Amino acid sequence: MEPSQSVSEPDSPHHIPLAVEAELAILQERVGQLDRLASIGQLTAGILHELKNPLSFIGNYARLAIDLMGEVDDIGDRLKDHPEWDELSSLLDMARGNINRIRENSARAERLIQGMLAQARNDGAHFVPTDLNTLLEEFTKLAYQGIRAGDKEFVVSLAFQLDPGVGEVTLAPSEFNRVILNLVLNACYAVNERRKKQPDDYKPVITVASRKEADSIVVTIRDNGEGIPDEVRQKLFTPFFTTKPAGKGTGLGLALSREIINGLHKGSLSVDSVPGQFTAFTINLPLNTVQK
Repeated sequence: MEPSQSVSEPDSPHHIPLAVEAELAILQERVGQLDRLASIGQLTAGILHELKNPLSFIGNYARLAIDLMGEVDDIGDRLKDHPEWDELSSLLDMARGNINRIRENSARAERLIQGMLAQARNDGAHFVPTDLNTLLEEFTKLAYQGIRAGDKEFVVSLAFQLDPGVGEVTLAPSEFNRVILNLVLNACYAVNERRKKQPDDYKPVITVASRKEADSIVVTIRDNGEGIPDEVRQKLFTPFFTTKPAGKGTGLGLALSREIINGLHKGSLSVDSVPGQFTAFTINLPLNTVQK
C-alpha cells in the first residue's frame, strides 16, 4: 500500500490576498474621489464663466459712475454758494467712496475668477510676471472662505507678513495658486481639528509670509494647529498618503504641490513641524528663475 500523499490544491488564479483586496478598495475609493473632484471642477468652471459677465458689468459701470462723478464736481463748482452745498458735497464724497470700493472689489473678484479658471485649463503652464504678495493674500482668503462656507463656527486669524521688496516674480500663477490653496486648506484643517479639542483656550492663527533673500524668494505658510509627528512628516509628500479620514482627502495635494514647486518652478517645498505646536511649509523659489 503506497503511503498517502498530501496534495495541495494550487491557488485559484482568481484568488486575491485580503491585503491586496484592501489596497484595491482604497485605490478605487480614491479614484472615485478624483472623478467627483473632476466633475465638481467642470461645474465650478461653468459657474465661474457665468459670473464673469455680471462682474464685468459691475466693474464697467463703476468706472462710468466715477467719470460721472467728475462731471457732477464740475457742476458743483457753480453751486458752492448754495446754503446746502456742504451737505451735498459730503453726500457726493460718500457716493464716490462707495463706487470706488465697488470697483476695487469687483476687480478683485475678477482676478480670483481668472485665477480659478486658469487652474481648470489643461493647456500647460504659462509663466508670467505676477504680483506674488497679492496672489498670496487673495488665495489665502479664498481658501479660508471655502472652509467657512461649510463650517460657520470655524474662525481663524489670518496674519500676513509680506515683504514689499518681493514685487513681481515670473511664475506659473495657475499652478502656483493650486499650491497656495492646498497649503492653506491643510492649515485650516489642522487648526480646526485642534479647535474642536480645545474649544475654550485656543486661538487658531495662520501666518502667511514672504521675503526676498539674496538668491531666492521665500514663502512660508505656518499654522498653530496640532502639528505633525516625525513618522508622518516623512510620508507627507508620498502620493495617496493622507492623514485625513476617508472621503476627506485624496492624498494627492502635497505630492502635486511638491511637483509644481520642485519640478515646474525648480524650487523646493519643505515642511517643519512640532507636534502640538505648529506646522510650517516653506516654498523656496530661486531668483534666477523667478525674478522679473
